[in-house]
This record gives sequence, structure tokens and C-alpha cells, in this order.
Amino acid sequence: HHPAFLMRSMQWFPCFGALIGAWAAAFYMGAAVLWPTAIAVGISTFASVWLTGCFHEDGLADCFDGFGGGWGRVQILRIMKDSRVGTYALVGMSLVLYLKLQALVGLETMQQQQQQGGPGSSSSSVAAILVVAHAASRWSCIPLIYCCEYIQDDEDAKRGLYNWFAQSRRLLTAPRLLLGTASFLLLPLLLLGLQQAVAVWLAVVGVTIAAGYYGNAIIGGVVGDFLGATIQVSELAVYLVLLADWEALGSWQRAWPLALLLGVAAAPVIYSRRIVDFNTLC
Repeated sequence: HHPAFLMRSMQWFPCFGALIGAWAAAFYMGAAVLWPTAIAVGISTFASVWLTGCFHEDGLADCFDGFGGGWGRVQILRIMKDSRVGTYALVGMSLVLYLKLQALVGLETMQQQQQQGGPGSSSSSVAAILVVAHAASRWSCIPLIYCCEYIQDDEDAKRGLYNWFAQSRRLLTAPRLLLGTASFLLLPLLLLGLQQAVAVWLAVVGVTIAAGYYGNAIIGGVVGDFLGATIQVSELAVYLVLLADWEALGSWQRAWPLALLLGVAAAPVIYSRRIVDFNTLC
């Protein structure tokens, strides 16, 4: 793919994601006729990675290895270019896939409870959620490329392609950003309704902002693997935010562990550059 063509097509990424989600949803609905939910979501996930060639999963795996094992910008980027799979990637991807599968099973259970008049809150079908998650998550790379520096690496064997991609950022114009954002806003609203659509928007925007801050703070921008990782994390965030029991936040006794978790998770990111001068560790 030519970087210029890819950059001009980025406004359609949410629509491409919706097609991938529809593919996964078709496998899920077909498999659910014959097998339990856990098997059906496994087949659906296998179908999606088969279609995409594990493209974004590979990026997340590289980021696990790079950011987990690297101690500076140069070292992180060098590890991410290594085609070998390390311990961070193996363990991290295993946990991410496990969380995805469990979340989808939980969403199906929630839907069944709602249909039976049980305690579950109003929920959408897993098929619709798959379409929305794949569509919304792919929007995340549009503002990241628009707002962040795309890292050029003259030592990379594929530097010609990647550096050309970085120089083609100007083709991602404001109108293209707005068109992609319109698709990102419209698809969840049409398929899930306003309440769940707002949850999806907040989840993906939150992950995107956090990714932009983290990428700029640690490696000075974004690269392809980092964008793929953000898409994967955004997709998982959509499943988790739709499955979460938000009524628990109404009680401080139940909510304070979550507040503690957020503080503990955010502290290393916020203070990483103050604690360690990564430029001196390259």
C-alpha cells in the first residue's frame, strides 16, 4: 500500500472497521446456533484475526515487548522492530485475548438476562457490539496521526516506507479528520442507542488521549505498531465499558477500590518522565 493512498483513505477507517465487525458478527451468530457462547465468541475472534492477518494484534505484541523491555526511546523502538516474540508479548496478548473472550461472553449473558426480565441492565446484541467496537476503535489512529509526530527511523530496514508515511501526514486534512469522526459518532448511535453510544465514545476517546500522551512522553510520537496497539486497547475498552456495572459507583464503599486502581495505574505514566530521563538511557 502506498502511504499517500493510505493517508487519504483514513477517514474511512471506521467504516472498514464496521465491515470487519460485521464479518466477526456473522461468524458469531452462525456459531452460536450450534455451540455455547464461549465457543461462538472464540470462533468469531478467530475469524476477525484471520481476516485482518493479526495486523493490529502484531502491533500490540510489539508494544508489549518494546515498552515492557525497553529502557529508552531508541531501545524501545529497536525491540519493537524485532520480529521475534518475547515474554511480554506472549503473556500480554494471552491476557488481552482472554479479556476479550470473557467480556463478549459476559455481554451475551447480560443480554439474555435483560430479555428474560432479570437483573441485567438494558443491553445490545453481541453482533451489534462487535460491529461498533471494530468501527470505533479504528477511529483512534486518525487523531493520533493528525495530532502527534509520526516517528521517522533512518536505521529501520523499512525506513523508506515508514519515513514516507510520516511525510504524508499532511494529506490527512481537517475535513478527512471530521469525516472519520462523523462515522465514529454515527455508527454507535445507530446500532446501540444514545446511552451506550456515549459510553463507547468516552471509552475510545479516553484511550486515544491516554495513548497520545504516553506515546509523546516516552518515544516522542507514534509509530505503526503503536497505532495498532491503540486500536486493540480501544476495542477491549468498548467491551469492558459496556459490560461494567456502573451502578456500583453510586456507593463510595464500592467505588473507592476503583478510584485507587485508577490512581495506581496513572501514576507511572504521569511521572515517568520526571522519575527517569529516558534520553540519557538510550
